[in-house]
Amino acid sequence: MRTLFFLLLSLALAQPALARLYRWVDEEGKVHYSDRLPPAAVKNPHAQLDDRGLVIEKQGRAKTPEEIAREEELKRLREEQKRQLEEQKARDKVLLNTFRSEDDIILARDGKLATYDAQIRIAYTNIERLKAWLETQKKKAAALERKGRKVPQKLLREIENTRIQIKANYESILRQERAKELLRKKYAADLKRFRELKALKTANLEESQEQKRGARDNIVETVIVCDGSVDCEQVWQRARDYARKQATTRTYVDTKRMFMTQPPRKKEDISITVSRLHPIKDRPEIIFLDVSCKKRVANETWCETEKAKEIRANFRAAVLGGQEKAKGEPQPSD
Repeated sequence: MRTLFFLLLSLALAQPALARLYRWVDEEGKVHYSDRLPPAAVKNPHAQLDDRGLVIEKQGRAKTPEEIAREEELKRLREEQKRQLEEQKARDKVLLNTFRSEDDIILARDGKLATYDAQIRIAYTNIERLKAWLETQKKKAAALERKGRKVPQKLLREIENTRIQIKANYESILRQERAKELLRKKYAADLKRFRELKALKTANLEESQEQKRGARDNIVETVIVCDGSVDCEQVWQRARDYARKQATTRTYVDTKRMFMTQPPRKKEDISITVSRLHPIKDRPEIIFLDVSCKKRVANETWCETEKAKEIRANFRAAVLGGQEKAKGEPQPSD
């Protein structure tokens, strides 16, 4: 075999500079060297060699229809992740352009809370006024009844309308209090994100936006469908905790719908993105985990390290626990 290799290599060197030498494996596992790649060898692993016999380009076997389908599904999911990330970046930009400091955020929050408080005070004032008016109306009706006179329908309608107005003002107070609670949560999230953005280095942000993340080998393994048979909020929290624990790069994004760590830079790095996606209208929301690592060959599709495989394999059990058995094997959205 070595003699045949050097013979073919010598022939290749004798050809013009553009001549190529390929090493390929046939169906029986035998290694061949030739200046042309037979059509039947394209679907098997093969490599192109330079004039010194060194590998300059390595190609794996042709992908099966199932693998192609998985790649298409992965592409769709990643496009949805990209859309969410772009939305997050847009929100970050607005946040940084709107506020110069943490004090600005707190002042803006307190200003809006004060507006709600003013509306609540107005509602309470209205309630006191309406209650006093209701008491006057009822006394008037009682006086007529004591005299044996029939209470006019107009007065009865006024009494009922006053009761309705009192109820409406109480409902308004509850809505304002609810709005205050949501406002506090929103500004707490804004404040947390503002601090994160200020702590991140610009260079790392630009680099992470340009780098491509690796892929994974099985879509179903790391897709959980929120179809009502699982507690989606609980699963989402567990998924974020799992991603945070398994990733080796530091957290980059942590919001209500996306958790992402910095892209892999070293060979041993593991980067994880977990997202809450709703890519198809009228279909259930899904939780999707994606594992990334540094590519080893140019055409590598999946992150094939043992650590990445272990993370994907253990994902469902880690975040679903006993819910997995009750639900069975879920399928991702079409």
